[in-house]
This record gives sequence, C-alpha cells and structure tokens, in this order.
Amino acid sequence: MRSTLLLLALIAAPAAAQRAPLEALPDNTSGAPMPYEQAAVDVTYYDLALAIRPADSTIAGTLTAHLRVVHPTDALVFDLDAPLAVSSVERLAWRGAHAAHDSTGMLVVVPGAWTREPLDFERRPQSLRIALGGTAQPGENVVVAIAYAGAPRVAPRPPWVGGFTWARAAGGQPWVGVSVQGEGADAWWPTKDHPSDKADSVTVALTVPEGLTGVANGRLRSHRSNEDGTDTFVWHVSNPISNYGVSAYVAPYERVDATFASITGESVPVVFWVLPERADDARRQLPEFIDHLAFLQRTFGPYPFRRDGYQVVHSPYLGMEHQSAIAYGDEFDSGPRGFDWLHFHELAHEWWANLVTAPDWRDFWIHESLAEYAEALYAGELAARAGADSMAAYRGYLDEYFLPRLQNVAPVAPTEPRATTQMYFLPDGQFNGDIYFKGAMFFHTLRWMLGDEAFFDALRRLAYPEPAQENAAGCEACRFVSTSDVQATFERAYGRSLAGVFAIYLRQPALPTLEVERAGAETRLRWLYPTDALPAGAAFDVPVEVEVDGRRVRVEMPGGEGSLTVPARAEFAVDPDRWLLRGEG
Repeated sequence: MRSTLLLLALIAAPAAAQRAPLEALPDNTSGAPMPYEQAAVDVTYYDLALAIRPADSTIAGTLTAHLRVVHPTDALVFDLDAPLAVSSVERLAWRGAHAAHDSTGMLVVVPGAWTREPLDFERRPQSLRIALGGTAQPGENVVVAIAYAGAPRVAPRPPWVGGFTWARAAGGQPWVGVSVQGEGADAWWPTKDHPSDKADSVTVALTVPEGLTGVANGRLRSHRSNEDGTDTFVWHVSNPISNYGVSAYVAPYERVDATFASITGESVPVVFWVLPERADDARRQLPEFIDHLAFLQRTFGPYPFRRDGYQVVHSPYLGMEHQSAIAYGDEFDSGPRGFDWLHFHELAHEWWANLVTAPDWRDFWIHESLAEYAEALYAGELAARAGADSMAAYRGYLDEYFLPRLQNVAPVAPTEPRATTQMYFLPDGQFNGDIYFKGAMFFHTLRWMLGDEAFFDALRRLAYPEPAQENAAGCEACRFVSTSDVQATFERAYGRSLAGVFAIYLRQPALPTLEVERAGAETRLRWLYPTDALPAGAAFDVPVEVEVDGRRVRVEMPGGEGSLTVPARAEFAVDPDRWLLRGEG
C-alpha cells in the first residue's frame, strides 16, 4: 500500500527551525528520502520468521518480502541496521503444478513449489542492496528471502529512543520488547523504511524459549512446540500496517480475555497479555480499557481492525501504538488524570496513526495531536457521567496538560520532507511537544470555528471519508492523509477556506496575537501574525467570541479584523471560554 513517493532533497527551513542536512542525521532515523531502487517497488506482504534469544540478546531470522514493481529497476534496496549481518539472499518464484515425464517415461503431475535462486548482494552500513540480475518491469511481482542475524540495537531510552529492550519479569524470566517508531523496523528486520509504503498484510512467526510466549500483531494463527526446547507462535495481520507498527513481545505472559461490542454489530476479541505478577491488576483495568474503545468508536467511528482483534501487551517500556497490539507499560491505574491516559492515548492511535497515516513524517502531528485531543474529550465525557460540568473538565484538561507545554519554536507541519528525528526533536535536541500539544490546541480552536456538529462530523469523515466504509469487514478506509487533506476535510465542513488558518497555526511557529482597541462605544479587534506566512489570497480570519454584560457575541473577522459596539460601562471580556489559540500581546 503506497502513496506517491517523492524523491526529494531536503530544503533548508527558515532560520528559526533549521534542520540538520540528511547526511548529518542519526544513522538510525526513519523516513529519510529513498534511493530510486527502493522507491521503485511497493511492498505487498512481509513474512518474518524470527528466533529471539534472550540468553545472549541476539536474533536470527528470515524476512520474505513480496514486492510489486512500479518503476523499472535492476536492484532492490532494504534498510537494515548495521549490527545485523546478512548471510544469504534468494529470489523466490512460484512454479505451479505441471505435467512431466518421470524416469520411466510415464507422465506424472508435479505439485507446485517455490524455486529459489541465490542473488548477489552488497551489505552497506545501514542498508542492503540486492542485484536482481536483470531489470524487473512495472507490474512484475518480485519475492526475495533475506536471512540475517545478530545482536540488535538496544534501546537506551525506550520508547523515545528505541530498539530492543531485554528485561526480566519478577520471577527472573526474560521480558523482551521492541519499540522503533523513531528508528524504523530496520532496527530488527530488513524493510523499506518509509511511512509512505505499508505492507497490505504481515505474518510474524516468533520462536522463543519454551515457557515463554511470543506475541505479535493481529491474530494468533498457530502455536507449536519444537524439539530444540523452543516454541513458535505464528501471528497474522490482515490489514495494511506501517513497518514501525509491527512489533514483538516475549515474556511468561498470562492471557486475560474479554470481548468488545463494536458499533458495527461485531463482537471483537480483546486480549491483555500481562506478566503473571500483574494479572489481577490487568483484570481490574480491562473494563476501563473497553470503555476507552467504546468512547473512541462513538467519537471517530468503529475500531478499524476488528478482523485482527485488539490486544494490550504488557511491555518493559512505557507504551507504543503497535497496530492491534499496543504496548502498555504503565501502572494499571487511573492516576491523577482520572483515567488511564497511557492506554487511552495509545489506543487512540489505532484511528490516528494506524487507520489514518501520515505519508511523510512532516505530517506526524496528525497522529499525535488527535490522540492528545481525544484525551481532553474523554475527560469531559467522564465529568458528564459524574454529573459535573463536561466543558469545564475538558477545558481544564487543556489548561493543565497542553497549554503549559507549548514551545512555538518550529512549525508543527513543515512543508518540506522530514525524517522522524527531525520532527520528534527540536534543533537543540529537546523533545518537540508542539506536534502533540499545540496541534491539540489547534483542534480546540477549530471546534470553536466550526461548531460542535460540523467539527465532530469532520473528525469522523477524516477517519472514514464515506459512512459505508465504517461497516466494511476489512480496513477499506486505511489510507495516507497529509496536512492538506486535513485542511480540505475541515473546509468542507466549514464551507469556506481555512488556508490562512492552517498556514499561521501549523506552517510557521509564532502564535498569532489579538489586538483589542476601544474607542468610545466601538471596540476593534485585529489579529496580528507574520503576514508573509499567508498563502496568496488567504486570510487569517478566526472569529472571536466577546461577552458584553453577560451576552455572548461571535465577531467575524474578515481579513483578520472585526468590530462591535460596547457601551462604555459594560462588562466586557474577549474569548471568555478560551477557545482561541493565541499568544500574549
């Protein structure tokens, strides 16, 4: 599953948001522009057979990749982290059943089988180049099997700086996890490491020491015990999936089962894989997790991966949105926010990251800000259930967890291509919280502009463009969505252009400020912002709510300016409910 692939060099950003040139990026960053040979193919299917060996912290496996050629190429390029050595590469071709003469001359039917042809390859520091021995033509299907092994990168600070985590359960048994959003799946298997190409489906077979369970995404297809003291667990994902969304977990897991009623009428299996010492905690927490599912599907549409089920996997690091098998490493309680925010956030990514996916990391904010914003909506929901003020709780969540963390240093959604590290970190190396919190506050302002009915309909159509897609058995709505697509969706709901609004809030870092001038009975309002950031013909025309003697007035701001009559002695407040994302001024 692919979008149009752009083979572009990185363009220098404005001085306030300078990014390191590509050659200066860390060697394990994900989503850098691809070489031609990599962009020339579309991944349709990955089949990964992997042995995980906690005794010496190594792995060994074979990755079989099914590729469709979209541009002629005589070579393939896979990303693969430096610590992993490649022992062989073969090209596979299926030869179907056919008639042949045996040694006696009798005509017999020979069953179909894969034929294997060794291929020449060059192991480069962070990649693998495979010579095909001829030019593969557009439309041709190519299947290659890559055997590799080694001690994979160890995560120094998972999940923010990722790789493998080799930990221990309370009983001393191995507890292993993988988190590679920033690094890409090439930290543990050969892959095309760019967000614009998802495999249509994936199979992961994990071989682990007996007594342990290997968990991956999707549904468990089979489990077998091997004669060498290992067990193999075969998992299959039937929906398109990003490479970093594929994961593996190994531990002496206990399985806690439940079901979830989808709004489509299906009963979806829910499994919590948990360390035995926390099993009771998992049973206590699971009903809340199912409530998270129910809320999110009411808000955004049905859980997208019903065919693959839903798993929560106890991980030796905080969390990650691995598709249909999210990582959960928190404390099994609601905490000060009143709900288990970590599970809620990672689950929200099933809609915003896994269903709707940015084709380039420059649009990373779509994943994170919508997952964050959903937390505030849920805080309001819980308050309403308790008989409290829903909007006060919603705004209180924004005030406490989002507004204090705004940085306004770099654009939330730059126009130039970006790799993961360029978006997740600011030029000084600090975490870029604006792709989470400023983006969430931007959606808060859009809610004011559109009104609840249009706003929530736009969110749902952003997840599922056509209502009929909500009832599809598979993930027909799985697709790539850019910032421009988000803008177009909200413009359709709003009925007018939002080009200037998206440009000022997302394409440059400075917050707009609101100038208020009172001259007698007339009060004038004017937005101040970097005018050179506006596209030609666009306007920053966010309306402003004003309260005059207890009466609310919506002041439209054509061209960024508006006015209203306010009696001299009237009590007067601008933006009393704090809808507007703006700076001090």
